[in-house]
Amino acid sequence: MSMQPVSGQEYTTIGTGVGTTVVHTGETVLDRIIIPGTHVGTLKIHDALTAAGTSATTLLFTLGLPLTSLYQSFEFGARLKNGLVYESTGTPVVTLIWH
Repeated sequence: MSMQPVSGQEYTTIGTGVGTTVVHTGETVLDRIIIPGTHVGTLKIHDALTAAGTSATTLLFTLGLPLTSLYQSFEFGARLKNGLVYESTGTPVVTLIWH
């Protein structure tokens, strides 16, 4: 299976450390998350319009990233109504693919 986005998909690699990043505003579908190696921290994905809008009610899922993690890809197909917001602690580096 290819790890590259297919035609019509958008992607971004985020490795900002601690913080919250608005990746996409408006309706979208989160297709895949790629974790390209060993990183420590927590990754949270929210269905929110702004970084200030993140809360327990907008949280879609949380991934804990241990120190000994191998290259992996998670398939989701999760429909987000408001937008795609990434929140992290530690030093996770991930690629998000959506359409």
